[in-house]
Amino acid sequence: MSTGSGERAEQDPGGVAAFGPFRLFPTARRLECDGTPVEIGGRALDILVELVNQAGRVVSKAELMSTIWTDITVVEGVLRTHIYNLRRALGDGVGGARYVTSVAGRGYCFVAPVVRGPSETTTYSAVKRSHGLPPRLARMAGRDETVRTLVAQLVDHRFISVIGAGGIGKTTVAVAVGHALLDDFGGAVHFVELGTLTDPAHVAATVASTLGVPMHASEALESLRVFLQDKRVLLVLDNCEHVADAAATLAEHLFLRTPRVHLLTTSREALRVEGEHVHRLGPLETPTEVLGMDAETVQTFPAVQVFLERAAAAGWSGELTDDDVHVVAETCRRLDGVPLALELAASFAGQCGLQGMTAVLDDRLRLLWQRGRRTAPPRQQTLHALITWSYGRLPEHERAVLRRSSVFVGTFSFDAAKAVALEGGDSAESLPAVMSKLVGKSLLSTSVQDGAVVYRLVETTRVYAVERLAESGELDGTSLRHALFFTERLAHANDGGEPLQEHASNLANVRAALPRCFSSVSGHTAGVRLVAAAVQMLLELGLVSECRQWCRQALDVMGRPDAGTLMELGLQEAFAISAMFSRGNGDDVRDALARGVGLARALGGGDHETRLLGHLNSFRIRTGDFRGAVEVAEQYVAAARIARSAEMVRARWMLALSHHLIGNQVLAQEHYETGLATASGEPPTMGYRQPHAFFRHPQALATFARTLWLRGKADRAVTLARQVIEEAVMLNHPVEECTLLILCEGILVWSGEWEDARRLVDRLVAHVERHALASHRGMAMALRGELLVKTGRPEEGCRLLRSAALALKDVRNSSLDTSFAAALAEGLAATGALDDALGTVESAIIEAESRGGTFNLPELLHIKGILLASRSPADANRVDDTLSRAIDVAQRQGALTWELRATTALARERLRRGGSAEGLRDLSVVCAKFKEGMETPDLQAARRLLEQPR
Repeated sequence: MSTGSGERAEQDPGGVAAFGPFRLFPTARRLECDGTPVEIGGRALDILVELVNQAGRVVSKAELMSTIWTDITVVEGVLRTHIYNLRRALGDGVGGARYVTSVAGRGYCFVAPVVRGPSETTTYSAVKRSHGLPPRLARMAGRDETVRTLVAQLVDHRFISVIGAGGIGKTTVAVAVGHALLDDFGGAVHFVELGTLTDPAHVAATVASTLGVPMHASEALESLRVFLQDKRVLLVLDNCEHVADAAATLAEHLFLRTPRVHLLTTSREALRVEGEHVHRLGPLETPTEVLGMDAETVQTFPAVQVFLERAAAAGWSGELTDDDVHVVAETCRRLDGVPLALELAASFAGQCGLQGMTAVLDDRLRLLWQRGRRTAPPRQQTLHALITWSYGRLPEHERAVLRRSSVFVGTFSFDAAKAVALEGGDSAESLPAVMSKLVGKSLLSTSVQDGAVVYRLVETTRVYAVERLAESGELDGTSLRHALFFTERLAHANDGGEPLQEHASNLANVRAALPRCFSSVSGHTAGVRLVAAAVQMLLELGLVSECRQWCRQALDVMGRPDAGTLMELGLQEAFAISAMFSRGNGDDVRDALARGVGLARALGGGDHETRLLGHLNSFRIRTGDFRGAVEVAEQYVAAARIARSAEMVRARWMLALSHHLIGNQVLAQEHYETGLATASGEPPTMGYRQPHAFFRHPQALATFARTLWLRGKADRAVTLARQVIEEAVMLNHPVEECTLLILCEGILVWSGEWEDARRLVDRLVAHVERHALASHRGMAMALRGELLVKTGRPEEGCRLLRSAALALKDVRNSSLDTSFAAALAEGLAATGALDDALGTVESAIIEAESRGGTFNLPELLHIKGILLASRSPADANRVDDTLSRAIDVAQRQGALTWELRATTALARERLRRGGSAEGLRDLSVVCAKFKEGMETPDLQAARRLLEQPR
């Protein structure tokens, strides 16, 4: 049994192939145009035969070259030359005719409809008239398995209805099935187009006349039964939806009374009669996640294949690159993989290119009106006409539900439809039946999510229905009900009703509702309340820029009744968090935090106060005010004493980070371990799921790892850091992941783990760019610059560090500026700019002391001592004093590793000057304090110095 002309293995190479005005005779090696032989080279003819045999399939260049030139090896340029000659012989492109298209990055495809005959004596007209089937379209991407399934089902069950939305490709599939079964039915396949009928009473007569059955119109059904009683025939009844009752009567009558007749119908709804088996035709598969996908991979999706082939047929001649992947994939996704929509959109690629097409696609009305194939029925030449045709045949109550449902974006539940699609006087009892009818007519689709049925409008239908909603005057009322529904739903989730991560399906609807609310004064109150309900979801999903935008808008229009309430408090808090991480640590963040703390205390403190103090601590840290960060952490401790134990854990860990940064490593370790002891029995996140819970266990673990490294416990520190790096992605929160990567990068750099540090910086940079985290961009840039300096590329590193300093200044992030100043000083020294290096590190030391100290002040003094020793002549006393001070500060901080570095440098300088072995004795004492980390660069350098021959 044949399975379709698009599969090369099924072709008869000796048969005639007709396309356009051409007939191809493979056995005779002849090509004719309107009966006149066409002059064409032998290799070009071979290529034509191969492409026609695989019409509709993209044939790779490698496959063509290996098939056509079996005995020699040729370069790709030779193939291109013969393709050019072939196109010239066919007049490809002249008068809009298209035969052979290039599919970028894949090969070539024969796109013209091909009709095949059993022998070279068969004429094109005879072939066409033999069964009445339209030519099988060349593009059948993604439907081969569907055709095979339908062929088998028709043979087994006799009666199949292919149903689906307008433009989904029902007719194309039915035609392909008919062609596939021609041999099996001995050519007795009859295609009947019912789409042009206006009177259902003419259905039976139309079928009878197509089969050549003599009859009187009133006796058509019985005449058909008599005629078909003993015949094995396949009847393809196309576009039955507008004459569904008459088509159903005909199909059931023939199924029950003509046992050898097989029926294939296409419709937007099932006929629902005896014997019918329904096959719902879905959209073409489209890419859903394109991150990291290249051009070759994206072209494996049928929707993309159809789009590119039709774009090529429309005149696009470009090569699909990796940069184009997002544009093409997003186009296919937005158009829901609907073939007709893809075809219409692809026509713009021929006019504007892929990038230019996106602007046109955003103007959705232009897309809906764009003309399609001239040979298609008028109602299928534009999406607008196609949907208008369907909409016009609905009763008013079904139209109302359809157009009101257009405010939903993506899937929605029945409860959502009931809340939004019904107005005051509407009966909820009839809604299930209406929804069921719209699903049956393929205007709504259904699926099952988490065990519940959800509904969805195809995007093109939704856009059309929004137009009708605006025309009806119902847009404002429907939009308000839509906003209120999602406000209540999100409030329920915030109260613990549903996990917010699972609630991300609400996001598209919230995004659609908010602009409508804020577009008029009458919607402001609803908009403010929707924002207040949505901020927790936005923050948990890492959408900080979006959260900041909507919070600002809500606070700007908030009315007097809502001012000073918990609602304003939540908005001020969310604005502060989102602005801090999306735009930096500006005055607006400081003011929002101050207002929030004041409101929290006025309203009774509790969780709100502790959360805001946590964010204020973070603000102080990011602005480099470490002394202020310690003070706020102590306020947090006082507030947390009357809160639950989880808050005391956070309080201890907040103190640990603040003391670590100001340079109190002993206290930092004590606070972390106290918090850990308090947290025993609590889950790692302390049961506090809100994104407002700024200090979670992974961040505390990263802080503890940094503290351990400075305390001389490098092995434990690196192990913890690697654990945090692996687990960071599991948080599924961009801001938190970036924070953890930044904290852990320092440990890898301090330990000389250069390759791991490079990979971590690459991951950080990619994450920052992917989520547009402006507040972290400068930090990522600085860490890359520091790494370049440390790994022998000081010029590049210094350039990057200077640029990063400006970026960090723009967002007022000073938390690690003294660390980056140390790296810049080292880089400048490596390039020979010793005076600039000294000036840089001395400025950093002054800044660190003005803050009451920093965790790296001993290291800054150590670097300054080394730079002073590099001058000629060196001031030995000044070098010794600076390095001795570095050792003293490190000892007071409890930073054993900084003490080791400075002690090693001092011993080396004294030995270089021919001094006594006192420095070596001090170094030996410091080394003896280490119980782990023996393979770290610092301990190895110290041992080499101690083992040096005297």
